[in-house]
Amino acid sequence: MRSSRSWVSERGRRMDSTRIRVMVVDDSAVIRKIVTSTLLREPDIEVVGTAASGKEAIARFRELQPDVITLDIEMPEMNGIEAIGHIRAMDSRVPIIMFSTLTEAGGKATLDALSCGATDYVTKPTSSASIESSKDIIASALVGKIRVLGQKRKKSPPSLPGSSGVNPTHRPGATRGSSSTIETRHSNSRETRNALPEPIGRSLSHRDEGSRDSGSRQVPRAAPTRAPSVVLIGISTGGPNALGEVIPALPANLSVPIVIVQHMPATFTRLLAERLDTKSKLHVMEAKGGENPRAGEVYIAPGEHHLVVNTNSRGDLTLALDDSPPVNSCRPSVDTLFHSAVRLGSRVLAIVMTGMGQDGYVGARELKGVGAEIATQDEASSVVWGMPGFVTNAGLSDNVIALSAMADFISKRCAPSNGSSRFSGQPKMLTSGSLVGTSGSPRGQSRELGGGKWH
Repeated sequence: MRSSRSWVSERGRRMDSTRIRVMVVDDSAVIRKIVTSTLLREPDIEVVGTAASGKEAIARFRELQPDVITLDIEMPEMNGIEAIGHIRAMDSRVPIIMFSTLTEAGGKATLDALSCGATDYVTKPTSSASIESSKDIIASALVGKIRVLGQKRKKSPPSLPGSSGVNPTHRPGATRGSSSTIETRHSNSRETRNALPEPIGRSLSHRDEGSRDSGSRQVPRAAPTRAPSVVLIGISTGGPNALGEVIPALPANLSVPIVIVQHMPATFTRLLAERLDTKSKLHVMEAKGGENPRAGEVYIAPGEHHLVVNTNSRGDLTLALDDSPPVNSCRPSVDTLFHSAVRLGSRVLAIVMTGMGQDGYVGARELKGVGAEIATQDEASSVVWGMPGFVTNAGLSDNVIALSAMADFISKRCAPSNGSSRFSGQPKMLTSGSLVGTSGSPRGQSRELGGGKWH
């Protein structure tokens, strides 16, 4: 009798070549069986083979030629993180989806895997879940990601030997801040900014990734002359690496606070904030609610909570957590954050970056309607051009920006010379050998970054 591995592989080769080819890598025979049986229910996905270790996955990669790999982290012989490096040496672009656990260790390992070249992740069902409920959990979390990443893989040219990086984030000839990396979009429109936006709760799930909204077009606007009072960023798939490139590159004297929704579970968002904080000149922290964001501070929405912005009686910006139901199947939701900032009008710079789905589209329309500035990440540098694609193709984006130019764009738009921000704060302190966030205590002599003055 043939092993399940051989049967899956041979069955996969006989199937339609247009289907998305998946290799499942996990040391648990139970997980391999659950994932395989779940994926085989999908008519456009085929499991071409499985492996029980990173070493086996590397040995079978060229033979199976998968469009997508699901990869466990903890495995014998060679773990998933080690395997990523070997796979990337053979193919720099094949999507790798990590299987993680909702624990502190799982969160740290997931962020390590993403920084080493993994594309995305899903969390495993708990051990107490039944087989059928596990299949449902995996189907809801994994199938959509495989479908989007696999379709993109099939449309993209084959990776070149010796090419580096997970995704083509730098376009040929583009340099940071060059005109080739920032596209200012203008078009004629019969609509006005006062057109009624769609309600936040409306479902857009039947649209394709980044599809054009024929009912909305770009409204021409004059270039902003003053710095915004706050920067809002919505981001999802590919976000940790993208934020890892943008946030640490921002200057210590940035004149505004930044508020971010990154689609991640609880624990993961805190770990992401801590990692960014150690690498950045700005304070980066997970929001707890009740804060008054100041210039030079970056707040990340905690997993399982919406994050909203308000202003108090003195006009100071405040943050609050919201436990209302998920929006666009997400909590935190970008639409919820953007919707809460409508009252700030033209004082907002809202940026939609790499991510799957359309979260942020409705909120961007609302913000655009009150005069806010909208920017999006370009398709070439996005892991998935779903969220920014919806906003861009609806004509809502004032600037479409390559990832390599994003930090420079934010820095220039929020430079003190563009006008002082209402929300001000203190620069981050650098101790000898370590960066300290707001919750940390300086050890030894400290010095202020950027001279400690605001203009």
